[in-house]
Amino acid sequence: MKALGMIEVYSFTTAVVAADYCAKAANVKLIAFDRTRPGSADVPAPLVMQVKVEGNVAAVKAAIEAGKEYAESEGKYIISHTIPNPGIGTEKMAYLLDMNKDKYNKKLPKTFFGVEDEPLTYPEAIGLVEVEGLVAAIEGLDAMTKAADVRVVHTEKRLGGRLVTFVIAGEVSAVKAAVEAGVAAADEIGNIFGSAVIPRPHAELTKFFDMEG
Repeated sequence: MKALGMIEVYSFTTAVVAADYCAKAANVKLIAFDRTRPGSADVPAPLVMQVKVEGNVAAVKAAIEAGKEYAESEGKYIISHTIPNPGIGTEKMAYLLDMNKDKYNKKLPKTFFGVEDEPLTYPEAIGLVEVEGLVAAIEGLDAMTKAADVRVVHTEKRLGGRLVTFVIAGEVSAVKAAVEAGVAAADEIGNIFGSAVIPRPHAELTKFFDMEG
């Protein structure tokens, strides 16, 4: 590993979009998403996510800067850092992957350490809706799947199900319509902590989701 880049943000949604910005900004590999809980209740979202990338120093710095700019624009940036020539122990820890706990994507490895990425066909767009509580989240999901021709490609349940993110895929117009419907429905009974539409998501991002499901 020539360099390791890390960026911490609030919310799963922000992390995914920031990761896409990183991957599109420079020739880097997305190697993991990690998470922790914020130290205060007075935060934009009750979840801290970390995006980790690797590549040469210049590429990693450019990628992290792109992710940082996006997260700052959303008011959810925390910190970022680049480590040139990380040691073996640091490199192995960098690959720790904390997502897919419900095994929605049965093909996702526990770690990408030593794994060669396979080229993937990625969708025209993916969309995310991050909601407080399972009831509100499922209400939002039902609205999304009824509003447009989309499919669920990933789920994330955090804080014992108190924070739920659904990731959908489809054509751009369909994903936009679905996300709008999901947010409107879920917002009536729960708090929305994130929503986004990512047109032409980078293959480095979609490798974390069940795109063929």
